Amino acid sequence: MRLAWFFLALAIATEVAGLTAMKAASANGSYIGHVVMYVSIALSYVFLAKAVKTISVGVAYAIWEGSGVAIITLISVFVFGHVLTGREMLGLSMAVAGILLVNAGEHREEEAPATEGAVDERA
Repeated sequence: MRLAWFFLALAIATEVAGLTAMKAASANGSYIGHVVMYVSIALSYVFLAKAVKTISVGVAYAIWEGSGVAIITLISVFVFGHVLTGREMLGLSMAVAGILLVNAGEHREEEAPATEGAVDERA
């Protein structure tokens, strides 16, 4: 299970790297930046596919996409000088809260006691 979360973290990191390269490449027109972007985003999907072998696809995708949006927004603020509006800050806060809730729900399912071999007493 830890390996799946590691792959999900790699998927998030490579997505963020690809989107950051996209922004940098669009600013200076570098073909190398575009190559880095395509390779990074392709790797992101490969790592996401490995993660969903263990983590449910809905949870993995929500965490991957939501975390990517949050991190990319922070990078755009601190690296590229974007100024967030109040609506953007609210949206980012809601995305982070959603990621935390989805992640909390996933852990609860893992901790649920197994009912294998249990007899239904209602019958």
